[in-house]
This record gives sequence, structure tokens and C-alpha cells, in this order.
Amino acid sequence: MFDSLVDFLKTNIDELNGHEVQISNEFKEHHNEDSKYIIKNWLFSSPEYRKWRITRLDGGKKLQVFNTVAYPNYDSEMPILGADVLWFGTSQKLLAILDYQPLIQEGKYLEKYCSSLGSIKKKYSAFDNNKMKNIYDSKKYFSPWVIICRGNKLNLDRDLNNIFHSFVNNYLNIYKSNPVNQFLNAAEIKISQIKYDKYSFEKDPADKLFKSFFGERWTKKFINKFLFTLNNEIIY
Repeated sequence: MFDSLVDFLKTNIDELNGHEVQISNEFKEHHNEDSKYIIKNWLFSSPEYRKWRITRLDGGKKLQVFNTVAYPNYDSEMPILGADVLWFGTSQKLLAILDYQPLIQEGKYLEKYCSSLGSIKKKYSAFDNNKMKNIYDSKKYFSPWVIICRGNKLNLDRDLNNIFHSFVNNYLNIYKSNPVNQFLNAAEIKISQIKYDKYSFEKDPADKLFKSFFGERWTKKFINKFLFTLNNEIIY
């Protein structure tokens, strides 16, 4: 499950003249003790993106997880693309959170880079779940138009691929339009991305999920050396 999302991203990254970055074998594919849970990861870089990572967790019929985060280069104030998709097979429930995660919360910045998410949400009513907005801190790295779905098998089969394709294509089109930096310089962009990793290191719920499957030692290393690698950077 979610292989189509991985393939779609790989195709788009290839069109950006991106290349795969080699990662350690323990992150590339890792199994828990009884191999009921298998995690696979990919890391890419391109002229526009300093880091684009993809994670797939296969828990068989019980759980399927897809995650991707794209960090633009430090010369672009573009938001960080972030997507989490979880399928709980036992309860037949879909949870998806897609957003252009803003580096700052200034209104004009949000309007310029994130507001186009609103038109995508209008096409998919199940992905406009305002009742779940308490699961994130809207004053930090989420936009007012964050796409949230708590759906079912119908949304998984009928809607997910379409909305994800629109979500990624729209983001890439914003980048391709060569927007001029109006709000942040390169030093401020780097600091904002460091703060994003530090915030995510503290708040990301995947920490508990991975610890339960793969243990605390591997999870700590995975989070620091693959997911949020700027977490240990010092801000001057």
C-alpha cells in the first residue's frame, strides 16, 4: 500500500534533476524482531531541494504509513512540504495530514505560499476536517489551510491519490514560478528550518510509534540522523 505515492514522488523528483542520496542500511530498510513491521526510507536531493525524504512503514493488514518531507534550499523561503498518511486496517480508518508548512506565520507569507491549498480542499470534502485541528499547533509550522482527513476505505481508494497528486503538483508549480523572496534572507531561512527540525523532534508523534515497533535505541538514532537532522544544530 502507498507504493503509488512513492513512485509518484520519485518521478517528480527525477524531473527536477534530483538524485538519490545513499543512506545507511539500517535506515534504508529495517525490520522489527518478528518482521511484522518493516520500514523503508529514501533520501533525495535536487538543485531546488536540499533534502526530500520518503518513509514507508509496512505493518501488513494492521497498519500502513506513508510520510514525506521536502526541504527547499536555503536560498528559497518556500514552505516545507509535509505529508503523513496512515491506514489502520483493523478499524478501516484513514488519517491524512498534508500541508505546506510555513517558515513564518506572517499573513502575507501564508497567503502567498499556502493559500492555494484552499482550492484543493474544496474539491474533497472529506479532506477538510476542521474538527481535528487540535492535533497540531497552528501558531507554529502549520498553515491555516492544512488538509486533514479522517476517512474510510472509500476515501483511501477513491480520493487519496488524486488529492496527493494535486497537493504535490501545486507545490512544485509555486516553486517553478520562481517566487522572489520577500520575507526572509538565506540566514533566516536556515534558522527557520533548524527550528522546524527542533520543533518536529519534540512534537512528532511518530516517535512513540517507532519506539513501540523498533525500540528506543534505533528510533533515537533514526530521528536524529534521518528524520530531523538539523535538530542538533546550534542557532547563533
